[in-house]
Amino acid sequence: MNNRSFKLVKSWFKFLLFYGSIFVGAATVSAASASAQAGLLGPANPAALMPAIMHAYHSGRGQIVIPPGIYKLPEPRGGFYLAFDHLKNFRIIGKAVTLLRADPTKGGINFTDCRHVTLEGITLRCDPIPYTQGRILKVNRQQHYVDVRINAGYRADLTNTSQFSSEPPSCTIFNPQTFRIMSGTQDINSSKVTKIGPREFRIYAHKTRPFLGSARAGELLAFRSYIREDIALDGCSDMCIRHVTIMAGTGFCYHEMGGAGNNRYIDDSIVFPPKPHGATIPPLKASNADGLHSSMARRGPTIIGCHFEGTGDDGIAIHGTYSMLQHANGRHWIVLLPWHLKSYIQPGDLLKLYNPHDGFLGQGRAVAVTLLPDYHPKRIPAVNMGFDGKPPQYCYAVTLNHPVAGARYADRISDTNANGSGFIVRNCVIRNNRARGMIIKGDNGVIENNMISGCSVGGIEVAPEFWWNEAGSSCHLLIEGNTIKHVGYATLNLPYCFQAGAISVAANTTGPAAALDHSGIAIVDNRFVDENGINLLLADAQDVLVSGNRFINPMRNAINRGAAFHFDASSLVWLQQCKNILLADNQVVKPGAAMKKIVGVGTQVSLIKGVDSGFKVRAVPAGTLPAVRAGTDSAGR
Repeated sequence: MNNRSFKLVKSWFKFLLFYGSIFVGAATVSAASASAQAGLLGPANPAALMPAIMHAYHSGRGQIVIPPGIYKLPEPRGGFYLAFDHLKNFRIIGKAVTLLRADPTKGGINFTDCRHVTLEGITLRCDPIPYTQGRILKVNRQQHYVDVRINAGYRADLTNTSQFSSEPPSCTIFNPQTFRIMSGTQDINSSKVTKIGPREFRIYAHKTRPFLGSARAGELLAFRSYIREDIALDGCSDMCIRHVTIMAGTGFCYHEMGGAGNNRYIDDSIVFPPKPHGATIPPLKASNADGLHSSMARRGPTIIGCHFEGTGDDGIAIHGTYSMLQHANGRHWIVLLPWHLKSYIQPGDLLKLYNPHDGFLGQGRAVAVTLLPDYHPKRIPAVNMGFDGKPPQYCYAVTLNHPVAGARYADRISDTNANGSGFIVRNCVIRNNRARGMIIKGDNGVIENNMISGCSVGGIEVAPEFWWNEAGSSCHLLIEGNTIKHVGYATLNLPYCFQAGAISVAANTTGPAAALDHSGIAIVDNRFVDENGINLLLADAQDVLVSGNRFINPMRNAINRGAAFHFDASSLVWLQQCKNILLADNQVVKPGAAMKKIVGVGTQVSLIKGVDSGFKVRAVPAGTLPAVRAGTDSAGR
């Protein structure tokens, strides 16, 4: 070949390389193109993953397609295995890609201050399984302890505080036949764990909460380990997490905090991991804690078609946070926040003031906000998570558009513009998890066509929680077309459970004249199946429509959940501290003997329509029922 021919071939080869990359997908980086910067990317070289992603981003390619396979990620130097800052307009695609992380004290993937970034297709798995489980050998109620033997194949280092945190781990009781949380039980909050054999431990219940419940020898215990986020979005907006699967999650599987929000989660999953080598009992949990946790986003998430099972806490949680009033002088407040959040309390935000005893006090709009770096807060009441007086503590001067009468030290402030307002949860399946299917505290939301089953505390709970420092109360919600099946079974005999319904709208305020802050809520065309006790609870609410709902096989067994709040668990629907409620066109199908009344009315209730006419009792349901999504879970149970 002469020199001229060689140059022609070389030019033609360059042409094919350049235009071929366009035809196979513009802005796609292949293993070959990334190799110049990061070595050959693939399962055999997992250390190349992070450099390859950043090379693709800084090259302006717009996306990276990760070659399929199993990547054992190298130990990270920081707190997350993969960490991305300030990415914009970029896609990370990992179809048939599994990312393994070995250290559960390190988070999975973290995005900070990112915009318009898509993460698609990957499976993120902690291997080995971070939490552990065992079988109860002995229960000593007099000395408040249980002895447990760790199941074969699971980690047996419960006294290792670097893995199970500095506090003794809490544990949940499971049925040894069904591998589900035991009915009528509570978590055991341990105060001390001692090793009494090669795989045997003694778990002492906390002195202030010595709950051993109905625990018996032979039952199973699942322990929570060190909690870290699997996928975290910190101060992000307009993100898309699509077709992503979390297996053996270490904590909040998907967690977004602060920022403008408006993030989307499409067809994501949380599933049980397979049995570890040598195990005969399948994993009892799929994660340490919540499934999808949205906190303090200025616009809430859109969650479509997701499937979450076996989470160690709530399936979906959407909320803000409370700040604490330090001083009020007319329009001028000094406000304490336990965290510094750039997106929290901005000029124009609507702030609601609460007293944990009396409820909603009033509201005003912020017109000016200034950080006070040298302000030292007063003594902090020890009644709220986050306000423990330990640094860092952040104080702000906030000027309102008008004074709020009655404002006083230690009242709580909810920023309604940073509570996840505008969220959507649609066509999701949440099942067999500890606690609630959903716990909602944002405004202007839609909860539609979801299947919620086997959640141990409740189905859909709309309620603020002062003790957990999660705001706020909700206005303008549509709860439509959902199926709630066999939830709340672990709290059947808890008189102090204020989220006492399969669906609850409540506020846990006990003052005699607590203001009604939940408002503008439509609960329509939902199906309640096999629920004992109160199926629908409305407390501290006004302007609520309850229409077209079907209550199927309710109240087969008598329970006392919510009795401490004067709820009547023999009522299918319970109303307390509420007004302007319309009940219409609801059906009750085959009620059990424990249903003494359809609608029970407590104190401070007014302007109620349909107490007698809003429900029809039938032997079979009228109309076409939506299909119940059934089948085994990812562990084949």
